[in-house]
Amino acid sequence: MLVRTIVQVLIFLLAAGCFLGESSVRTFRSPVVPFHELFVLADTIRLDSSILIGQISFLDVSDTGELLVTDDVARSVHLFSATGTHARSYLVPECLPDDMDFVPWSSRFIGDGRILTMQIGGPSALFDIEGDCLVGKRAWMMLVKSFCAREDSIFTHKTYKVGQATTSVFSSVLEAVVDIPIDPPRLVSLNTDHLGQQGRSIDCFDDGAYYVYTESMDAIPVWSSSTRIQYRPDFFEWRPEDLPRASPAERSRLQMEYPSTIAIFALDRSTRMILSLDLDSTWHLDDGNTSVPKGISVASNTGKFPGRSTISPVWPMAAGNGFFYVVGENESLPHGEVGNPVLLKYQFIPPGDTND
Repeated sequence: MLVRTIVQVLIFLLAAGCFLGESSVRTFRSPVVPFHELFVLADTIRLDSSILIGQISFLDVSDTGELLVTDDVARSVHLFSATGTHARSYLVPECLPDDMDFVPWSSRFIGDGRILTMQIGGPSALFDIEGDCLVGKRAWMMLVKSFCAREDSIFTHKTYKVGQATTSVFSSVLEAVVDIPIDPPRLVSLNTDHLGQQGRSIDCFDDGAYYVYTESMDAIPVWSSSTRIQYRPDFFEWRPEDLPRASPAERSRLQMEYPSTIAIFALDRSTRMILSLDLDSTWHLDDGNTSVPKGISVASNTGKFPGRSTISPVWPMAAGNGFFYVVGENESLPHGEVGNPVLLKYQFIPPGDTND
């Protein structure tokens, strides 16, 4: 079982002193290339309008392309097929019957046909794929803001508390297994203010879990090693100091003076994709798009291709199986009705080897 392996690896790493900071790794440039060199629009998915969605606040994709939609407006979680047909909904009151205030923060496939949904601040509900409640937890982990699953283990990333930089690992039935020490954030106040994209500060790959902080230039593996390579996107800027004590408006202004890393996605089981906002104005796209520039960087965990970055015209909400997904405009239905948002599906094109 993976849980036992995790404990054995943790003991070995602690004995060998192998938890390393970012300064111990090799850094390579990740050049900015045109968006179309890395991604191409592959499909538009129309979600079944028999279930109306208030807002897609979080989206997850299974290994077979099924779509798990979290709707924080309607406080609901829905499963759709890869082509958008509604399959079923997951009813949290069946797991937490006296918690009528549950607002789902993120919901993910965690393997073996199970679905886990959580509210930031503690409550969580675990279902089988058919919608039957398996476990309900009123106080799972109070500081958890993101989670992902690898085989039979659930890895969590928490809002940082001074002196407590760990990834808490749980079993497939939400039982605590082990706390793994990780690098703390360099800028504590910044990360306290800025949680990043909802539920997206950690993701799982074949070689383990990777996480990001707001000031990160690249994702950090839970199990660091001296062979680790990180990539520096061309749009990345080093933030020299933490946010000072100031008014919320002033802190918000200062936070936007440098790029912020807000999410990590598993494009596939060995390819990480990092999303950044608040880029310098020189990175605005010259295509009539007035939205803020979004920086994407991609890298192979196994060295299959060199790191590359791009400025994206769209905002990724989920990724998997070599694709990422974007929430589009609401579909117009016959008779003037408004349907659900469409999902735009972009295929990743791995870059060829170069001298960079």
